[in-house]
Amino acid sequence: MNDDDIIETPEGPMTWAAWKKRNPVQVPSRRTKGKKLPNKVPQRTGE
Repeated sequence: MNDDDIIETPEGPMTWAAWKKRNPVQVPSRRTKGKKLPNKVPQRTGE
C-alpha cells in the first residue's frame, strides 16, 4: 500500500494516507510489548 493509493471507505474513496490519519494503526501497549500476539483468529471454533 502506498500513501497515495486510493482506497474505498464508508466515507467514499480517499487516499491511504488520509485513511491512516483517520484510523491510526494501533501500536501495542507497553503491557503487551514483547509478547507474541495472535495475528490470526482461528478458523475453527469448538475444538
